[in-house]
Amino acid sequence: MHRRLALVATALIASAALATCAVVSSALAGHLDIEQAELQARIAPRFPTHHCKLLIACLDVSNPIVVLTDGDDRIGITADAKVTLGTRERSGRVGLSARPRYVPAEGQLFLEDLQVTTLELSGLPAEYAEVVKLYAPQLAKDALQRHPVYTLDTSTAKGALARLAVRDVKVVGGKLRVSFAESGRSG
Repeated sequence: MHRRLALVATALIASAALATCAVVSSALAGHLDIEQAELQARIAPRFPTHHCKLLIACLDVSNPIVVLTDGDDRIGITADAKVTLGTRERSGRVGLSARPRYVPAEGQLFLEDLQVTTLELSGLPAEYAEVVKLYAPQLAKDALQRHPVYTLDTSTAKGALARLAVRDVKVVGGKLRVSFAESGRSG
């Protein structure tokens, strides 16, 4: 009798485990969309940034705005920029782009490979442009690369498994889409 009861209990546990795997597997086939406003709320507090070289060449970057371009695998950021060389100062806007990098162990998205995409500073002499091109990516890197811009909720079973199943990250429909590996797909 005990043996039969143990076999039935084992069969029930195995069935429940298989059903749970099927539910989790189907839950992971899909994506998570992160709104521009959520990224904006996570990135904005990291600014303003200030960087000086030998106290005579300084760059300040402030008021970042996250820009998500449909189909792009990079996140855009435009910001106010102020360049100071000695006693001369110029203000304007700088555009940056960064590639999202996913770290499965922590379930976190970081930004890396920052590049200057646009530079709009009125009456900008060549030496000012060089200061911005040289220091803007480093400033943004200091502000953005060391801290995640998004962390998957791993307090749930779905979230804990999803963090290991991320396939790609790109902008779709004005949102940052984190796509998960499809069930039954090798990969």
